[in-house]
Amino acid sequence: MLTVFGIRHHGAGSASSLRNALIELQPDCILIEGPPDAGNDLIDYVANENLIPPIALLVYNPSNLKQGAYYPFAHFSPEWQAMKYGVANDIPTSFMDLPRALAFSLDVKEKKDGQKVISFEQENEAITKEERKIAKDPLGYMAKLAGYEDSERWWDITFESTNNPSEIFESILTLMGALRDAVKETPLRELQREAYMRGVIRVAEKEGYQNIAVICGAWHAPVLANYKRYKATSDKKFLKGIKKIKTKVTWVPWTYKRIARQSGYGAGIISPAWYELLFDKSDEVTIQWMSKAAHLLRAEGLPASSAHIIEAVRLADSLAAIRNLSVAGISELREAAIAILCDGAATPLKLIEEKLIIGDKIGEVPEEIPVVPLQQDLNTCIKSARLTKEKNAFGKVEKKLDLRKAANLVASHLLHRLNILGIPWGTSLENSQHTKGSFKEVWSLEWEPDFAIRIIEAGMWGNTVYEAATNYIFDNKDKQASLAGLTQLIEAALNGDLKEVILALTNELTNQSALTKDIFNLMDALPALVNVIRYGSSRQINLTAVSTVINQMIPRICIGLPNACINVDEETASKIFDKIVAINRALHTLNEANHMQHWYETLAKIMGMTVNGILVGLSTRTLFDKKFIDTEVTSTYMHLALSKGNEALFSAQWIAGFLNGSGLLLIHQENLWQIMDEWLANLEEERFMEILPVLRRTFSKFSHPERQKMMALAKRGQSSTLKKEEDLVVINEDRVATVLPTLKLLLDL
Repeated sequence: MLTVFGIRHHGAGSASSLRNALIELQPDCILIEGPPDAGNDLIDYVANENLIPPIALLVYNPSNLKQGAYYPFAHFSPEWQAMKYGVANDIPTSFMDLPRALAFSLDVKEKKDGQKVISFEQENEAITKEERKIAKDPLGYMAKLAGYEDSERWWDITFESTNNPSEIFESILTLMGALRDAVKETPLRELQREAYMRGVIRVAEKEGYQNIAVICGAWHAPVLANYKRYKATSDKKFLKGIKKIKTKVTWVPWTYKRIARQSGYGAGIISPAWYELLFDKSDEVTIQWMSKAAHLLRAEGLPASSAHIIEAVRLADSLAAIRNLSVAGISELREAAIAILCDGAATPLKLIEEKLIIGDKIGEVPEEIPVVPLQQDLNTCIKSARLTKEKNAFGKVEKKLDLRKAANLVASHLLHRLNILGIPWGTSLENSQHTKGSFKEVWSLEWEPDFAIRIIEAGMWGNTVYEAATNYIFDNKDKQASLAGLTQLIEAALNGDLKEVILALTNELTNQSALTKDIFNLMDALPALVNVIRYGSSRQINLTAVSTVINQMIPRICIGLPNACINVDEETASKIFDKIVAINRALHTLNEANHMQHWYETLAKIMGMTVNGILVGLSTRTLFDKKFIDTEVTSTYMHLALSKGNEALFSAQWIAGFLNGSGLLLIHQENLWQIMDEWLANLEEERFMEILPVLRRTFSKFSHPERQKMMALAKRGQSSTLKKEEDLVVINEDRVATVLPTLKLLLDL
């Protein structure tokens, strides 16, 4: 006897009904829609109490790690309950879907040839408009007939939120049979999967099983229950000639977030946390959900009393009764929570929605389950770095590291090494207020379950995280055609404490920098090298070779930059602008007087050249800020830049470069303001309209208070004369001395 149970993947109601149905049926063989690549060994691990859902089967091609597939299971997944029942009762249990060993091969073929669709219409029978509507979205069609706009909502209310008896599967089979008969076109891959599953059923019958239970997606149920209608020879034709690819399989931890439909998972559900409650505590699901909502709101500092919970439960149950539902669904619960717990505002619920609707469960996989050596070493490294809590945390976690502490330094090295290997568990928050100084790092950590395949992929570089990261850097060293790329590798190796590779990289850097004639290539490399010097001391690494390269590069940049600025278009000038800003910042970080003097002399040359206005303006502003030139010289150059002898566009670009980053200079230097004010006032309308986009872009970058002060200056109009020295207010130093201590206290100086 063959009994087919059509279920909804991760359906809590399906799981409850299936569990009861299996107890009634007492099958002698269980076949489940899933990858046969897993084999019985991995299914047997279901009995291990340390294998805690949500988890997933990872099937991958060891020769091409881009080919990988995950099969997630929650404890309320019908397939998981079927496996638990089979293993607990010593019933032969196996997967029956098309193996990934064949599916990977088909993926390559489909990518090349496109997906094929098989049509079952008769030669003289056209597909009707109604049939096309059914074929496009069969469950959506049924939902609309039942008065629902959303097929998920219809299915949830009809089959998942209700305690249905085991006979519900007969109804599902009949319903799906009618829909399948109406659909005239089916993707070839679906037909191949179903042909394979029918073949597995035939094999089970030949092996003598008398009471076979098949658990599959509801859509497949009719063609498996009626497998005898299909000839075995026809099914074999669908699978003929498919190349078999060797695969490997393991269990990996998963999360509710990845099971949720919102993650993009095709078989996902809207609310894993709701389905968990529905499966575990169906008799008191409403009050359990509302209590959890109140608890989460209180954690956010929002009031939610027991009285609120009682009223919200009553409202949810009333909404369910009005809508003819046997139990309040997620929609009714949300509406009641917003009305009662959140005083009618949806915003407070959004603060807790992810934990409340999706849930924060993360699965666990016991250490005895086979994993690649790199995964084993990574697990050890995580423990040594004391990051186990962060790995198991829900969502993003901020982690502050003090590199003077041994465990924190180990954690920093691990996170940097993982980034080298393309496993971005941590993102460095470089601009955080906590990162001042070279001994502090702040990371945003979020572990993603699909890092599992990346870990396997990284295993090709070595069996330990250190070895893999080192080998990856060595492999990429010879592929770097630019100094900037090479310096990035040095910075990564330094941050990851990969001592063996740093010497080789610095030698390569010395050779490349000596041969490089491209000034821009040198400019791209310098800031990263300065960072290497800056942070090298905190990691106790000898960086004499890097210092030597820097000392060789700076004079070459200073000599070559002025000529590189000649005859460049606006796009190139913008790129040079960014490079000059970066070099200026790097040299001030390095803070060596000799280099700074050469750099200022270089900018002074650019300031006096006829090149793109934005570069001349930037050079003038930089030299003024660093007191290399005084206000009088700056005013002279500003007069020249804004004179009628120059194109209006050049003048506008000069202003854009001169005011880069801040407009306070114009506010506090009245003579500079009046020069620009006079220039603007004397512009012809046509020239003004020509440069208006550049000016608007420049002034839009200033803060609102800066723009307000400029507006006040503009409204005041031009001053007849600049303030003379004798007009300035004389400060009484004795009076200042009485106020200064209080002022320092207020400003925390």
